[in-house]
Amino acid sequence: MILVYEFEYISNNNFLENFLKNFAEKNKIEHYITKNKEKISLHVKGSEDALLAFSDELSNSLPFSIFLKSTHVNAVDEWDSGKAVDIKKCEVYLPFTKEALNRAKKDFNPFVKNETGLNFDINPPLFFTYNDKSVQYENSFQEAFLQAADVIESGEKLNLKTLNGTFCISKVKDTTYSDDTIIMPCDLSLVGKIAVMEDEEAAILASLEKPVVKAHVNLVFSSQYLNFPKFIKLRLASDLFLYFLSLALLEKGVKFVALEAEDDAAAASLGFGQEIKNSKWLEVCHLKSGQNIIIKGTVFTPPKLLNSIKPLKNPHHMQFAATIHELELFEEINCGIYLSRNHNDMIMLYSDKTGVLDILQTDFEDSLDEMLERIKKEDENGGKLLDKYNQSFSKIYENAKNIRFEVKNISTLWAAAAYLLGFGEDSQTAKKRLFENIELFGGQKGVRVDYKLTDEKSLKTSLNAHKFLKSVISFKLAGADDGLLSFGIAESLIHFLNDFADKVKDEFEVKNILLMGSLFGSKTVSNLCVNHISVNHKVYFNKELPIEL
Repeated sequence: MILVYEFEYISNNNFLENFLKNFAEKNKIEHYITKNKEKISLHVKGSEDALLAFSDELSNSLPFSIFLKSTHVNAVDEWDSGKAVDIKKCEVYLPFTKEALNRAKKDFNPFVKNETGLNFDINPPLFFTYNDKSVQYENSFQEAFLQAADVIESGEKLNLKTLNGTFCISKVKDTTYSDDTIIMPCDLSLVGKIAVMEDEEAAILASLEKPVVKAHVNLVFSSQYLNFPKFIKLRLASDLFLYFLSLALLEKGVKFVALEAEDDAAAASLGFGQEIKNSKWLEVCHLKSGQNIIIKGTVFTPPKLLNSIKPLKNPHHMQFAATIHELELFEEINCGIYLSRNHNDMIMLYSDKTGVLDILQTDFEDSLDEMLERIKKEDENGGKLLDKYNQSFSKIYENAKNIRFEVKNISTLWAAAAYLLGFGEDSQTAKKRLFENIELFGGQKGVRVDYKLTDEKSLKTSLNAHKFLKSVISFKLAGADDGLLSFGIAESLIHFLNDFADKVKDEFEVKNILLMGSLFGSKTVSNLCVNHISVNHKVYFNKELPIEL
């Protein structure tokens, strides 16, 4: 009997091929592996009973990966081992595999190496230091983790050295954490006690890659921790050091801890002696379409792909080129929409005949005060609108002179709008609240905010920032609900992008729309893009590269 297990795996990091090869060899079953782009097939041959047992064990052992999209098994008649591919080495650092964890559990041994992928060259002893006294653990390590858990449970801080760097770990408390803080539930079953997450997102937390996932804090937890952020970054234990610490913390009744930057004032430390190059983790956003967008991190990106990225002067050009290369779209006409929170925005066209052409940017004055003055002088209606706004919100209007713009993008424009809406005393605080409002909005539609071009007839033009702000101010003066207006700012942008995509499709025969840049790290923004733009267009995000390099 012959079975073929087919896997859709959208990464070229070679993990799955190596896992399947090792698994089949371990089970001493006749096999070979074929590969056709994203389709990896394991062909096995044996008796019906042997294959049934093999299937059961493979089902229980196959790790869930954010890159694994589908699996199928079929009975076939053909056996052609001549089609087998050579299995290339997996050259990425993986969190612990199931096999490594099973080998490590006996002695709480965090130094056990994975059977697949690269491994850091670290070895015992494990050092635990508290009150200037240090203890070395050479063989059995459970006591070291219990000691560390005691320190954290007592309310003190501990610096823990992990394969992702050294972190200061403490019990979660009622405070305003920074955006860089990671909250680690000590078990997957606890996630629902702190955050609102779909089952698919919780599964991603527990995936092989152990990525960071941003989530909304639930009402029960936020009612007990009044100063806690509305949104937090969650991650489960990503290496054996954090895993065994989690087990020890659970024994002490600690359910959640905060991972922050290393603190020299921490009461204790736990770690190993070797120095390693920190392996940065992934941050992932899960969409309703089933897509997983990589927000940050290249730790699971194949070195070959990373080495192929050519540094370019403009970040949008570099991202566009890398995305086209990753998706293998060189022979088609593509429209790249690059919207960033850190760099200037750009909408671009690419064809193999003309190369890359910049067609739409976001441009405006260097300060909010200059923008408002320009709006005031443009026409009579603009002057009347701002006079009325100044009468109602004089303090906000007066302090607008203090807000300057370092980059010209939609995100900066949104920050200016959020400030004028009174969402914060400065533009960054206001922008944070705007994004929170967008993510928390529970309705179906927002108000329609104006997104217009400065020159509708020109090929190369820019977004009309003045009309956008005038539209926002008008809704503010009309008493529009903050939630409706916040969501409308995002939703109206997507309608604008959809109309623009229709235009370039008609005029330039564009085949694909590539969405890039950190603004698409907003789950709501990306979901809106998929819902609207993908109706008439092929829409792509990066597969294994982050949306902003």
